[in-house]
Amino acid sequence: MSTTQDAGPGPWRDDDPALELPLALTADQNAVVTARWHRARAAMPALDAVVEGAVARLAEPCGARQEGRKFRLKGLAAFRRQAAARVRLRVDAGTFAEKITDLNRYTVVLATDHYTAGVQQAYALLHEQGFEPVPGSERNSWQDLVHKAFRVAWRDRSGGGTVFEVVFHTPESFAVQSENGPLYDLYRSARIRRPAGGVAVGKSHEDAARLLQSRRYGSGHDAEENQG
Repeated sequence: MSTTQDAGPGPWRDDDPALELPLALTADQNAVVTARWHRARAAMPALDAVVEGAVARLAEPCGARQEGRKFRLKGLAAFRRQAAARVRLRVDAGTFAEKITDLNRYTVVLATDHYTAGVQQAYALLHEQGFEPVPGSERNSWQDLVHKAFRVAWRDRSGGGTVFEVVFHTPESFAVQSENGPLYDLYRSARIRRPAGGVAVGKSHEDAARLLQSRRYGSGHDAEENQG
């Protein structure tokens, strides 16, 4: 793969042979996307303090812990690919960059028997810190066969522009997500990638990934009753 790694303004292109079509950003598009990513990186210390403080306060009553700390900032290359995929669908790069809510993202694991109470208390703690849920961002995927969790994006009530996502897991659902990582990537990317030989990844591959992932959950991993 040859990918232009511009730290600042300049065109960007991903020529990964696994892509059905190359992904690319013009210099202007890349400048907007890169600037948005740097803002997210600059916000990390303050957001780390907010989330880590909430987790510490929920540790004893709700068994809270933070996971995936090294993934709390989406990688720049991944963000560029994501933006370029939207541009291909005629979405304005600047609009996409401003609306994205998960450049900064945090994973919080709560004890299964305290899951609902833990989510409710986390809401209260984040409200105390001056944040509110982004309208329409709450997603309950406990019924999903592939990726079970509850996620919500938060924004600064003062209008400062800070936004981040928190994903709430039980220990069981987080363990399965970790095991399912490669399969989930295949499922998520099946529609835009193909093998180097040029044969498109068929729906059967996507369905197989989905089936294997859902089987890993089993009846013991469902927590639909814990989160409404």
